[in-house]
Amino acid sequence: MIVPALPVECIVPSECGGRRLDVFLSGVAGGVSRSRLQKLIAGGGVLVNGSVARKNHRVSGGEMVRMAGLDLIDPPRELGAENLPLSVLYEDGSCLAVDKASGVVVHPGNGNRTGTLVNALLYHLGRNLSEGSLPERPGIVHRLDKGTSGVLLIAKTNAAHAALARAFARREVKKEYLGFCLGVPSEAAGTIDIPLARSRKDPLKRAPDRRGKISVTEFSLLAARSGVALVKFMPRTGRTHQIRVHCSNRGFPILADSLYGGGSGRLPQISPEFRPFAARMLGCFARHALHAWRITFPHPVSNEPITVEAPLPDDFRRALAEMGETCQLKNILA
Repeated sequence: MIVPALPVECIVPSECGGRRLDVFLSGVAGGVSRSRLQKLIAGGGVLVNGSVARKNHRVSGGEMVRMAGLDLIDPPRELGAENLPLSVLYEDGSCLAVDKASGVVVHPGNGNRTGTLVNALLYHLGRNLSEGSLPERPGIVHRLDKGTSGVLLIAKTNAAHAALARAFARREVKKEYLGFCLGVPSEAAGTIDIPLARSRKDPLKRAPDRRGKISVTEFSLLAARSGVALVKFMPRTGRTHQIRVHCSNRGFPILADSLYGGGSGRLPQISPEFRPFAARMLGCFARHALHAWRITFPHPVSNEPITVEAPLPDDFRRALAEMGETCQLKNILA
């Protein structure tokens, strides 16, 4: 018997075998529209027997269906303003740029209803924010991973939001990241062009997939010591976890990124003489070592180019001290 409430997990009854997944879910989701369920499936938020389901999947009796992306179908809830620190790097009447600290989630979602950047923005700016692409994302034009620090653009008005979104879509926004890698690129500069999609084994991860979305990252080696590299990244697309997946695929994962192979578990693969230094570098970070350092964008009103930099956080400065100074670093990071 199909239950009317939305379950986290359910087993497909034998009498439901052969139904399309979205049709089956509409029977158990308690009033959630088919279109929203289809969006959930397309976004990789539904697992069947532990694997991400395809949108045209037809269920079979006995299959275990699990909804892993419930934030996409939860009904909108009032967002709370919270008096949280907000580091503003640039601001005018139409937009602002903030320095997001590592550990801060950008917007509320499933499991993160408070303590997000949006909660802080609502306190400091009130409703002087664009409506955003979704009700729980006012002002949010693009995102950074929870563990990634650095500069993030915010739209104050709907017109500014639309203009910035167009600039991102046209690839007119230049983003520069700094990252420490556990491993050294084989070339001083290059381009990683690998399509990405949600992992079929773990919905929290992204993975290379020839049928995935175009994903392009340019990189430049800034410094290297004892098997650890400081690299500048210039992503030309903005896929989730893009830099992290690309680096992992190329054999130099982001330092302390345990999700993609850059954690302490990689130490045995490093030459014994390099391990003590790599361990010291890992000790500098309680999160993956990636920082959104600089962004250049066309102003949403004047169209004039604006460049904003986010200062290096303390963990990056500790790691730089371990690496030692070079003239190249002085020139680039001054």
